[in-house]
Amino acid sequence: MRKALAIGLLFSFAFAQKLELHIPAFANGQVPAKYTCAGAALSPAFNFTNLPAGTKSLALLFWDPDYPKGLIARWVLYDIPTSMTLPEGVARAATLPGGVKQGKNGLGKLGYDGPCPAKSASYQIDLYALNVASLGLPPGASLHQVKAAIQKHRLQESIVNVTFKR
Repeated sequence: MRKALAIGLLFSFAFAQKLELHIPAFANGQVPAKYTCAGAALSPAFNFTNLPAGTKSLALLFWDPDYPKGLIARWVLYDIPTSMTLPEGVARAATLPGGVKQGKNGLGKLGYDGPCPAKSASYQIDLYALNVASLGLPPGASLHQVKAAIQKHRLQESIVNVTFKR
């Protein structure tokens, strides 16, 4: 019986699907100008698939790992319902439909801050599946506050790396 259970668990882990973040506008690994300061600085639409069992909400962090003065947030979203997808160009409001909260970007403002490098830069977008419906943070939380709260409730993570070149 134990052997059968162990084989069953190994089988389920081996074929478990991984959380996936889909950002159609960034599908080729490049950030088009319309999503940067060279364009309209619109936030990109995104959706996700393969949520792990027990997922109650999601969080998305879009940040610049190469920024010389430390981590800089481009977009901080949390308390995203599992049934929601976000359209392009969401408002720079504290709370979005469905109870989604936006944190402060690297400029200290709410919402999306389109990349704006002098030449080119790399960016990382992390989507976290969480085991709580809310991280318990108010709107306007910082990247560091959200990252700390995520660590306590993280089930799985999906990472997308993109670049922008002028």
